[in-house]
Amino acid sequence: MFTPGQKIFAICFIITFLVVIGYLFYKDSRANKELFKGTYWVLIAILVVAVAYVIVNRFLH
Repeated sequence: MFTPGQKIFAICFIITFLVVIGYLFYKDSRANKELFKGTYWVLIAILVVAVAYVIVNRFLH
């Protein structure tokens, strides 16, 4: 389906993307504390939904 080079590129891209987004979020949250109240709950909710999706998908297939 995917070549080894495509898989390596995808993994590197995802890791780099997440690091950059995390750094920019951290930097902005320090500058604008009022705008970022409660954002960690949203992040936790997204992670819980993603993990639940993977778990349910594994049990159904």
